[in-house]
Amino acid sequence: MKHFIIFTLLSILISACQKQKKQLNRIDGDWKVEIVRVLDGEGFTFYDSLPVGKIQINSQSKKMNGRIDFDYSYFGLNQVLDSFVVDQASFSISEDGEHLFVYREMDTIDIRILLSSKKDLEFEYYDFQQYRLRRFALRKD
Repeated sequence: MKHFIIFTLLSILISACQKQKKQLNRIDGDWKVEIVRVLDGEGFTFYDSLPVGKIQINSQSKKMNGRIDFDYSYFGLNQVLDSFVVDQASFSISEDGEHLFVYREMDTIDIRILLSSKKDLEFEYYDFQQYRLRRFALRKD
């Protein structure tokens, strides 16, 4: 019975490491933003289909670098200019490969990976300071 439990735990550990490695290989590279979606705290959704910027993810050094600038009209009253900036920020990946924890100077961002393939990457995170969920769709550059 003891051997069965050890074997099961070892199998789980190995499969978790393989998920992380596969995810890191898929997200590695230079990514150009295509669409940004912002969901505010009251449930309203805003889009910017012409955002500008790139994110570089290096899975070997576990560093993320880049900037994405986007804007959207807040109910036609004013134009909101915003950005997502990571400047040589280090990151770690969860055991299941679904979350990146990006460590910036002032905070840590919990990024949830929604889609990752050889050509497409989509992720989101919640901005607690502005009460907004931000989603980014990127394409391999």
